[in-house]
Amino acid sequence: MRLRTFIAISLFLLLLLNIGTSVDYPRRPVQIIVPWSAGGATDVLFRAIASVFPKYANGQPLVVNNIPGGGAVPGTIEFLRAKPDGYTLLSFAAPILIKSHMDPVNFDVNSFEPVILIVNDPCYILVRKDAPWKDLKEYVEYAKQNPGKITIGNGGAGGGTHLAALAFESFTKIKLTHVPFEGGGPAVTALVGGHINSYMGAAPEGLNNVDAGQLRILGVFGDKRLDKYPDIPTAKEQGFNFKFGMWRGVAVQKGTPKEIVDRLHTIFLRCMRDPDFVKKAKELSLTLEYRGPSSFSKFIQDYNAYYENLIKTNKLGTKYKY
Repeated sequence: MRLRTFIAISLFLLLLLNIGTSVDYPRRPVQIIVPWSAGGATDVLFRAIASVFPKYANGQPLVVNNIPGGGAVPGTIEFLRAKPDGYTLLSFAAPILIKSHMDPVNFDVNSFEPVILIVNDPCYILVRKDAPWKDLKEYVEYAKQNPGKITIGNGGAGGGTHLAALAFESFTKIKLTHVPFEGGGPAVTALVGGHINSYMGAAPEGLNNVDAGQLRILGVFGDKRLDKYPDIPTAKEQGFNFKFGMWRGVAVQKGTPKEIVDRLHTIFLRCMRDPDFVKKAKELSLTLEYRGPSSFSKFIQDYNAYYENLIKTNKLGTKYKY
């Protein structure tokens, strides 16, 4: 009898503990650092997530904190300095990992604790509606005949879209003039204003401007066409066997308690499955791709090796001696 009572009480206490763990976090607003300007692809994604976050986080908001500039380094460093308690998150995206191979910085692939992958979008080249190039073939041919004359913007020197443009430049053996901005939003604004000739972006950057008839997509660097724009061919369909994409997820600091990591994973997964978010993601042409902590970690390690090889092969950046 005593043994049964002891077991019953123990099970009850464990239940209370589990309930307490699930409801105690978060108990105040959660901040996510986006190390780029407002309006870029990563910023737009997490603002969409933030719109449904309180439903699954005890009513607490997800506050997007933009810290642009410096190739995402200042924002990333501020994140790494924060207490590992689950209240300061990082919008962990491809450009951060790429930057760790482009230049000497105080972080690498092992500085982060991956929580969840949310998006994996193909890149594309945008031009103004009145640009003389109708497709990638015309763009590349002009660039070959006029080395350096085409300007192409990116979301930050050493960032993901910068590397994508450099990789395409190397693949096609053309010479472009790269113009860095403090995020995708300012770069798209500059393109619409005619201050640059083109922009290497990823959804949803510039798509509202495409819908408004201000910009055009020359080609998509993915396995398939964008659902929203079925008439725009991939690079491969145009004779360029070139692929490049931008992935985006969430990371916390090393040392964050596992129960917090697990809780965050559950919250963001529920956000990904929320009908309002799914509808918004479709409107933004976001390519949703879910990976949990373990799978996301392997995904990141694989991409880390890919980026390192790509950067060394093309002798890019200042970190490595060529």
